[in-house]
Amino acid sequence: MNFRFFLCLALALALSGCHRTPPASKTTDSGKTDGVAHPETYTPQTRPLISSDDVPLLEQIDRENAKVVASATPCIVRVTAIMEADPHAQLFGDFPFKFPGLPKGVRTTVPSYGSGVIISHDGYIVTNSHVVEDAQTVTVQLRDQRSFPAKIVARDAPSDVAVLKIEVKDLPAMPWGDSDKVQVGEQVFAIGNPFDLDDSVSKGIVSAKGRNLPDTLNYEDYIQTDAAINVGNSGGALVNIHGELIGINAAIASFTRGNEGVGFSIPSNMVRNAVDQLLKQGKLVRGYLGVRLPMKIDDGVFEVLGLDAVRGALLSGVQRNSPADAAKLRPVDFVTEVDGHKIDSVPQFRLIVAQIPVGKQVVVNFIRGGEPKSATVKIAQLPEGLTGKTSPLPDALDGPEVSAPPPTPAGNHVLNGVQVADLNDKTRRKFGVDDIVPSGVVITGVQEGSPAEAKGLIRGDVIEIACAQRGTIRPLGSAADFTGLTKGLKPDQNVVLLVHHGKTSGQDDGSNAFVCLMPEGK
Repeated sequence: MNFRFFLCLALALALSGCHRTPPASKTTDSGKTDGVAHPETYTPQTRPLISSDDVPLLEQIDRENAKVVASATPCIVRVTAIMEADPHAQLFGDFPFKFPGLPKGVRTTVPSYGSGVIISHDGYIVTNSHVVEDAQTVTVQLRDQRSFPAKIVARDAPSDVAVLKIEVKDLPAMPWGDSDKVQVGEQVFAIGNPFDLDDSVSKGIVSAKGRNLPDTLNYEDYIQTDAAINVGNSGGALVNIHGELIGINAAIASFTRGNEGVGFSIPSNMVRNAVDQLLKQGKLVRGYLGVRLPMKIDDGVFEVLGLDAVRGALLSGVQRNSPADAAKLRPVDFVTEVDGHKIDSVPQFRLIVAQIPVGKQVVVNFIRGGEPKSATVKIAQLPEGLTGKTSPLPDALDGPEVSAPPPTPAGNHVLNGVQVADLNDKTRRKFGVDDIVPSGVVITGVQEGSPAEAKGLIRGDVIEIACAQRGTIRPLGSAADFTGLTKGLKPDQNVVLLVHHGKTSGQDDGSNAFVCLMPEGK
């Protein structure tokens, strides 16, 4: 055989090796293959498990939900507010020391995000006041991703409403709905930009109406919903099935800052009234009755005061020269109705009075000493910057010190351990009591372990009124009145006190409370 033959044979063998069929893929015990792919086929399921004929109502609901969302989302915008921030606070919070590498007075800016609703074709937008509070600049981003600088036209912190304006025409605008007609159980949609996610929609129902958040003095009447509301939803829309704005999403109740099914929206009628006034007058004009409302009412107070119903507003004070003063309303009056509106709570009472037109004469129904009474009151305008003070007293006292307080009242009763003195110019100055508190006795000492100490009463508090017998109101004009009260107290007797805590700052300053002292073990 010559060389050419061997060369051809080698080439043939090489070519035949390139076209060998690969070995079959092996499967291991774990079910995995040896990595060699095999062409496999399957028959996909194309028919739905449930036909359209079987769920026509659900299909219709889906179509209508999509229709509502499609009509509403173009009216929702992203609001970016640039805030000034303290870098020390950002790094250390309330830590008392400052980082030496950061010079004093250095400020930085941080963005804050929220939502807004277009309410007019020419660029007016409503959002929450807290979204743009202290903002240096505000930018609005439309659904088509265009961004525009926004002007803060006006805002009102107590109602948490702000109006923005962008210079754009022919915008989609959401129509106002009537929040008074909203019913618990209605389907609603919450639309906004939570967690920096644009055009986010959640669906739920109206869970409750007339909600008020604790520890706040804002004018509130929230719609509660279980539609998911999260950080960034503030200022967004709560929409009904007709694509109408029935609320502005404002707050959540949560232990985690995330959705737990309890969200709150400002009713559209409140928002619309605020917007109209802010655009016309630059501010909100609120009705003013001139009463003080307690921030706290202990359990047992209503029983001792002889009030069988707790639906109403218990007054803790009356402003001098106010409409309430002219109508002879007094502390411990229990208001049950104003201008035909039944009063269910203190926040509702505050809101109803604020919404009454200035100058209107209204009838106020109340209970005093167990007797139903009524008075006609002419509503005034809430004064700007109301502090509740009529003639501030100097902080320092020039002259002799206050005389020593009388000894602690003797006897086995709930007021044992409380020392008081007359409330006069000297004691007002010494203990810093504003003259909004018209009368009473000032506490000069509280014995440790006493019922009063357990309730948080301290030196400098003023007790204006006491009630030891059911329905019997006893003003305390002097330390002698207080001593006389204690002489008749029994060991098992409850006592209700109207207490003003130290300095005050207005009709709603939170410095007054109805305290119920109970014997230990009762």
